Parts: sequence; structure tokens; C-alpha cells
Amino acid sequence: MSHKKELFVDEIIEMFKAQFGNSVQGYWVYSEDLCPGCQVNDIGDFYIKGQRQVSINGYMYRARGILIAYLLCGDCAKQVIANSTQKNLPVHETIEKTLAKAYERYLRSMNA
Repeated sequence: MSHKKELFVDEIIEMFKAQFGNSVQGYWVYSEDLCPGCQVNDIGDFYIKGQRQVSINGYMYRARGILIAYLLCGDCAKQVIANSTQKNLPVHETIEKTLAKAYERYLRSMNA
């Protein structure tokens, strides 16, 4: 796992524990190279108004009580930022499904 993907994981976990309390049973970091939003672009940094940005996010996978930390590609991050007043964008559903599938795949690999 790259150093970039480990950035701020502790802060994300603490924030989610404050929000979700004891329902956070653990955490996992999505470490695949492709963005969970579009599954096309590599995860990475991007620029907004000349400033380098990284989209660091967390998703509470409630079915397992697992906080999943993840990054987005620049295109998906800009889409989410531009529509930040909307709670349920289509990309959010894609992200959630992608992260849940990746986590379940990870669990299966641990039992193999």
C-alpha cells in the first residue's frame, strides 16, 4: 500500500467513531489502483484553482461495521465537490457498491 493511501486514516477513523460510535467495529483501506467512483481512472491527486488536492474519504459499510477509507480520482472528486450540496449522487452509489464488493472480496481471500 502506498504512503499516499495511508494518509490521514487515523483522523478519518476518529471522525467516524465520533459520528457512528460503537458501530465502528474496525477499518479497512481500499487499496486498489482504480478509483471506486468510475473504476477507470487511477486514484491520485488533482488540482483545483492551482492548488494540489487529494480526495480522502470514508464510507461506513454498516453490514459489517467496517469503516472503509478510500481515495478518488480527480474527475470523481471534482464531481462530488461540485455537487456537494446533493447527498446522493449517482457516483456515491457506485462508490458504495465498489467498496462493499472489494471488502467482501478481501474477506474471501483471507478465508481461502
